[in-house]
Amino acid sequence: MVKKAFSVLLLLMAAVPLLMAENSISIDMELYNTVMKTRNLAKESYWAYAMAGKAAVSFKSTGNRNVRADLAGDILYPDSSGIPGFILQKAYVKAKFPTLRLTLGKTRLGWGDGFVFNSGDVIFGSTSPYVNLTGSEIRTDTTWLTSINYPLGRFSFIEGLIVAPEANASGMRQIGDSGAGFRLYTKAGGIKIETGYYFDGTDNTTYDLNYTNSTEAYTINALHRPYISLQGNIGPDWYLNSSVAIPISNSNILESITKDTFNISMGLFHMMEVGYNNSLSFRLESVILPYLNWEGDEGAAGSYAILVYPEISLGLGSTVRMSLRSIVSPIDLSAQITSGLSWNVFEGFNLLAYTTVNAGDGDDTFSWNKSDWMPGVDSIDGISMMMGVSFIY
Repeated sequence: MVKKAFSVLLLLMAAVPLLMAENSISIDMELYNTVMKTRNLAKESYWAYAMAGKAAVSFKSTGNRNVRADLAGDILYPDSSGIPGFILQKAYVKAKFPTLRLTLGKTRLGWGDGFVFNSGDVIFGSTSPYVNLTGSEIRTDTTWLTSINYPLGRFSFIEGLIVAPEANASGMRQIGDSGAGFRLYTKAGGIKIETGYYFDGTDNTTYDLNYTNSTEAYTINALHRPYISLQGNIGPDWYLNSSVAIPISNSNILESITKDTFNISMGLFHMMEVGYNNSLSFRLESVILPYLNWEGDEGAAGSYAILVYPEISLGLGSTVRMSLRSIVSPIDLSAQITSGLSWNVFEGFNLLAYTTVNAGDGDDTFSWNKSDWMPGVDSIDGISMMMGVSFIY
């Protein structure tokens, strides 16, 4: 299957320039030397070295003001088999009609606000602490959807969408497992107000009430996911989101699941000039699940009530950028810290370096020598260092 997808991508790369005169084709290639502390199948710690890379290929239409399209995918190397893999990231068309806008295909809709933590992102979910902090974008999940955006004014619109279902265990895509929702976007007094609802159709998903210390697992057929999001400016940009998941079935655990999933995210972002042609930016975000664990209990990693994301970035001219990012779990006093350096040596060509360190005990959210480590789940066991290049052409 991978070989077929890879062959299709190569054919598209060769054919699109001939079939479409008005298009934009770009390739963003990243290649890294990576050294990291990890473990083997016997859970013995060792230092590993590997070369890895990714090529993001994008075909964008440019010749029509009313229609935009993007076909984009990632070629990854290596995976566990040593065979290059292909992931289709985007394949969509957006059309602007006189009274509405249509989006159809595999893409991502930006509901809510937040760089790492976004409670308003009820379609994809943006509250997990386990993310890659080396990318320019942290949340990049896409799905197959159809959306219609109807403008209500200069700064207002209503949007409805349908999300195609995933295949269930039997390989079927039942219409009852689809997702659907809407959002209303407007502004009042300089504050952006966004609210909406998403019906999360699932196929007998098992829900384990870990956060309420229950050993029982329950079957959930579907979830209601309402949310609200506010955004404004007080010097720094600020944003505030909240959402909850409400089960349609199993009313006997309605209160437990509602408390488990009720969450609030908030953030501040500010950028300023420093000296001549230099910039300094700050970002601070947090997600709070108020009914979860507020005490640092042993073995409770992943069920704590608060996480914090601080970031500072310094740009020297237009060529050098340094950043320090971290996800902090204040309750068990652990953190994942990522430092980065990018140097734009030539047009489109950058030298890159990243170091990621987990600081915490073995049973913390982020840990050096994780006590419950499993191969393929947490491959980095404390520290990783990457040096490489990126080239856009």
